[in-house]
Amino acid sequence: MAASAEMSRLLTAMRDELGDWASASDRLEHVIGDVLVGRSLTEAEIEAVQALDGLSQHLRQLSQLCGDISGVSADHREAADHIRAAVARLNLGGLGRRLAGLPVVATIGSGDAELW
Repeated sequence: MAASAEMSRLLTAMRDELGDWASASDRLEHVIGDVLVGRSLTEAEIEAVQALDGLSQHLRQLSQLCGDISGVSADHREAADHIRAAVARLNLGGLGRRLAGLPVVATIGSGDAELW
């Protein structure tokens, strides 16, 4: 039971840490956006700025995942179901499939970009 409580504490701390870094990344993205207003960017520069946005989104999703699984029960079957459900809620660039060890099919639909 102590290991379960320690794991829960660790995942909650990771949730908070990842959330803080996601917020820092968002702030940096806004600063860069303000600096680049009116400037013509190359395709490579646009991709670099978009990668920063992707980083923010991935950090938020990982933060959410840590929070979702921080309260997982010690019962292995119940825990596995809870973790699978938490991973299934991830919806960013195949992140959930990658974390679940499933193949990611590179399909890009209606304005969505596959980041990985």
